[in-house]
Amino acid sequence: MLIYHRVGGGSPDERDLAVADFEAQLDELASHDVLRLDDALDRIERGDTSPSVVLTFDDGFRDVYEHAWPRLREARLPSTLYLATAFVGGTMHWDGSTAKAAGPALEWAHIEEMASTGLVTVGAHTHNHARPELLTTEELDFCDSAIEERLGTRPRHFAYPWGVAVPRMEEELRRRYRSSVTGELGRNQPGVDLARLRRVPVRRTDPIGFFRAKLRGSLGPEKAYAGMVALAKRSGARA
Repeated sequence: MLIYHRVGGGSPDERDLAVADFEAQLDELASHDVLRLDDALDRIERGDTSPSVVLTFDDGFRDVYEHAWPRLREARLPSTLYLATAFVGGTMHWDGSTAKAAGPALEWAHIEEMASTGLVTVGAHTHNHARPELLTTEELDFCDSAIEERLGTRPRHFAYPWGVAVPRMEEELRRRYRSSVTGELGRNQPGVDLARLRRVPVRRTDPIGFFRAKLRGSLGPEKAYAGMVALAKRSGARA
């Protein structure tokens, strides 16, 4: 499961990819089995270990519609959009994450268009992109209801904002959703807990060879990168 956030948004954020780089990645994906999230989960539950890729987009930035969606639609590649509903039609902005560099959000018309094709699965990402300590059933209710009101169905999949699992909420999440995804790095094999799915981030500085390795499931370089980032953060905190 690959995590995207922004494409061609023009921000300095590491998770805001250049359009040309995204197009190069789509060329690589052409030789891989890219599945709808539900189809991938069906495989997992059958014990099918055939390699596959699921594309996910977190938050709901408008540049995903403007730059990623036309190319995904042309290539007929399915994806999942995890939506923070409070920001739809406005500006995506919160401190300490992708939206620290504010950007325009999707409009409901964009979301309805993408969902109507069957290529985009819309999942829940809370209403206000709630921090782990602020994740509540009310945050889920607002998000689920907003999506149901506009799309006619309640979301069946959830992404933890900030990528951090919240154990005290797991029972409620299992009741509401077929799956929940985290930001924990890794692949998902048969037997994985569907409430703790792992994903692999895609960054603007990923060389194409690095991206190819991620598609193969070779995550050694990504783990080394994540370790360096964690060390830098700890060093900064001590300083």
